[in-house]
This record gives sequence, structure tokens and C-alpha cells, in this order.
Amino acid sequence: MVLFSPLRDLASDLRQELSPGAINLVWHRQWAGTVHEPATDALILNTPDPVDTTAVVRRVTASPTLVVGGTPSEAVTCLELGADSWLPADAPVRLIAAQLRRLLQARSLPALSAMIRVGRVVLDAEARRARIGLRELELSPREFDLLRVLSVNAGKALSRDRILGAAWQAGFVGEPKTVDVHIAWLRQKLDGSGLRVTTLRGVGYRLDVLGTMNGETTAPPR
Repeated sequence: MVLFSPLRDLASDLRQELSPGAINLVWHRQWAGTVHEPATDALILNTPDPVDTTAVVRRVTASPTLVVGGTPSEAVTCLELGADSWLPADAPVRLIAAQLRRLLQARSLPALSAMIRVGRVVLDAEARRARIGLRELELSPREFDLLRVLSVNAGKALSRDRILGAAWQAGFVGEPKTVDVHIAWLRQKLDGSGLRVTTLRGVGYRLDVLGTMNGETTAPPR
């Protein structure tokens, strides 16, 4: 758990409220420190410039983010920029802690079916294996997680942030464009799968299941 706030007292109060020993809270006075943490389960942004800070932080991490402070108008903008929740500056510490716990629960990956079938691909989530017919796909752990997230959301548009939050987990800190690199690698391994990862400019990606008509492969336009 990472807190960006000029207020040391808020960090101290939150540590006490969040059950000492159960949750590790790291406090940074400057926002730059938050994005250099190796892993972040959640972010609390308590800053005089919530909009600018949210915009910067959301570009480098998909971690659940709670903004504390600012006007209701700024809160709307922060939420549109990707913040997960907002509380006013005078919110009690107990409420902040409760909202953080709720965010962590909401962003946890839901339980997935052990066997996932999409196109000609069969994924065994428990064994972490994927195959096309009798041919097993040689996927890295990250590629498997990426394919699983795309598969359970086949046909749906997914933003890079949403993909990061699901396939990389909430603690990932880095550029969202890392998704592009892994998508490119995954595409090379999906030949004959009946699947296509479609790029949605300005949005993200969608996994399309290719159809057949008169022996020819058809698919939605890119």
C-alpha cells in the first residue's frame, strides 16, 4: 500500500487503522516516489493537485487508486482519468481504510473456470497449459495470463489499463505500453488458433473468434 501525501499524520493514522503487520503502508511526500515502488497493491493520493497527480500516476500503474481531497469537480475528472474512488479531504481515517479494503476486494481476479475454450484454443487454468488440438502452445507465464484474460473477455474491447490490472495484477508498476509488446509476442503463437487479437486505436485490444464461410476465414474489420 502506497500513500502520497504531504501529511505525515495521515500516514501514521492509516497505519494504525489498517492493522499493523497485516498491511505495509509506505508513505511518500513527493508523487515521484510512488511510481518507483517495485510493487503497489493500492495507491492513496492526498494532494493539492489531484487531477495532475492522477493523470501522471495512472500512466505508470494499474493499481487501485483512491484520491482523497479536491473539489467534486476535480473528483469527476480524476475518476474519468482512471482513479477508482474519491473521498473528500475531511473524510475520517476509518472511512479511508474501509474504502481501500473495498478497492482491493473489487480488483481481485474472479475465479475462472478450470477449462476455457475459445476458437480452437483450450486453456487449462489449473495446469496453466494451452493447446490447439493436440499441439501445445509454448507460452511464457505472462503470455498465458494475457491469453486467459483476453479469452474470458472474447469479443469485448479491453483497455491497456484493464488488461494490466488483470494479467499483470494490481501491483504492476510500469508503462501501459508493455501490453503492446506482449500482444505482439502472443500473436506470433496464435497461428491456426481461430483467434485474432484486434487492435482498437485509442482504446486497446479485443480478441475476435474467426468464423468460416464457404471454406474461407472471415472476421470483423480491424
